[in-house]
Amino acid sequence: MLLSMTGFGESRSQSGDWHLAVELRSINNRHFKLNLRCPDGFFHYEADLERLLRETISRGTVSLTIRLDSAGGAGAPRLNRDVMLSYWNQLRDLSVDLGAPHTPAVAELLQLPGVLDDGRLTAEQVEALWPFVQEGVRAAVVRLDEFRQREGAAMAADLRTQCEAIEKTLGEVVTIAPQVITDYRDKLQQRVQKLLEGTGITLEQDNLIREVAFFADRCDINEEITRLRSHIEQFLGLLAAKTSQGRKLEFLCQEMFRESNTIGSKANHVGVGHAAVDMKTCIERIREVIANIE
Repeated sequence: MLLSMTGFGESRSQSGDWHLAVELRSINNRHFKLNLRCPDGFFHYEADLERLLRETISRGTVSLTIRLDSAGGAGAPRLNRDVMLSYWNQLRDLSVDLGAPHTPAVAELLQLPGVLDDGRLTAEQVEALWPFVQEGVRAAVVRLDEFRQREGAAMAADLRTQCEAIEKTLGEVVTIAPQVITDYRDKLQQRVQKLLEGTGITLEQDNLIREVAFFADRCDINEEITRLRSHIEQFLGLLAAKTSQGRKLEFLCQEMFRESNTIGSKANHVGVGHAAVDMKTCIERIREVIANIE
């Protein structure tokens, strides 16, 4: 079962006056990386959140956003009227004592300590809400995983299609390969006979056979064909595995490209060369898809 590294999941829940919204977004990355946005108090639990996510996600950049709102206004910035009035009265009395009447502007009072409560959660609130937040994050992870599975299934279908195309083209190469030697022998014999015309020298068949045998050994691609077929078989097996195997698929993709490239360069035949290009085109498509597989 393939899993995409790209996905989205969210959850929304309520506990008493508290409303929780959790969003998870993931994109491809060779390693696991967490970007966390949450109320200040919950950064204390960042390691716990990472462990929770790693239970399902092995690699990728994951952006986790946690929002907490209270119907009673807890957690939101608010004005401390009593503190502000105390400042106001003290400044007014001080201006009278100094004989310099001055009415302070409200904006000036907002800058004084304690007038504006930034709404940060207390340590006790954070601790009490942590199980609630954990539950919400787990629910979002389930949605994210469902998304990644759907994307992974679509990618697996695409990869199988590309593998089928490679196998079909490889079958054409197998059909052409024996003809490569025959064509070389015939062309070589014709070329040498033409060069020897009128010289009275005859072509020794032993020499011709020796040259053809040397060429056949140099352009033999049977080992490459066997290895490429083996790589495709392993690749398809990994697509059907219970766990996503992105790194192994990436390695096999590199090996498939290597064998296809060698087939094209060793065969010394236009038809095989074109077939090798077609196979490498399919493998490049596979490489693009694998880059987003966990």
